[in-house]
Amino acid sequence: MAPAKTQEKIFEKGRKRYARHLIQHRRIFGTPVTGRQLDFGCGAGAFMLAGLQDGQDIWGVEVDEKRDRVYKATAAREFPQWRDRFCLYEGRFLPYPSNHFDGCYSWFVFEHVADPQTSLREIARVLKPGGTLAIHAEDVRNLWEGHALAPWPAYMPREFAAAYLEGLGKPRHSEFVTHYVVYISAPVICDILTTLGLEVLYSNAAPERPAIPEGLYVTTDDEARALGRKMRDRDISGARENLTVYARKPVS
Repeated sequence: MAPAKTQEKIFEKGRKRYARHLIQHRRIFGTPVTGRQLDFGCGAGAFMLAGLQDGQDIWGVEVDEKRDRVYKATAAREFPQWRDRFCLYEGRFLPYPSNHFDGCYSWFVFEHVADPQTSLREIARVLKPGGTLAIHAEDVRNLWEGHALAPWPAYMPREFAAAYLEGLGKPRHSEFVTHYVVYISAPVICDILTTLGLEVLYSNAAPERPAIPEGLYVTTDDEARALGRKMRDRDISGARENLTVYARKPVS
């Protein structure tokens, strides 16, 4: 279980995200957050607990067993009435009936989803007609790896991630970035959602970013390692806005 100070930082971030979501929801959809809500990829439950403490009817799903243990321990100790709000599932089909939720929120999950079509279809299925959807994730168009805090060549094959990060001097992130991060962008999310019949109300534009054209020619670990060393001296920082999409399921 996470140390108390670390855990409190996590839950403080959840409270801030929840407060920001309330503001953004009203701005984008013109209505407050009401009804039954789903936190898709709820982590250790920080956002969910913030909503529950504010009187929201909110539920969370997660695939990470470690996060499940952290949430269950926290709930048992501090919020026993909400212990069953967290659902550990297999990551494809949601364990809820159709037309069940009034809203869905997802925070930096879809850069870890290998099959976004199925996940978005499931979200659309469980949303009620008129239900709202807010998705935030890491956008491949940023040319930035947020987990390693490093510039990232567009669509560089993940098999070269370890060598590239070694060249950057950040090898400790290699396993996670190689095996648990996928490429996703706002246009891809929007295309899937509109194909499913949802209305996209907001999607962030592509950020103005310096290209990394050398990444196109990486075909070996040695080339990736050399590019990583070269990128150490580049003055590139993370984008101000990542993937942001707000959508709504039509009433009819």
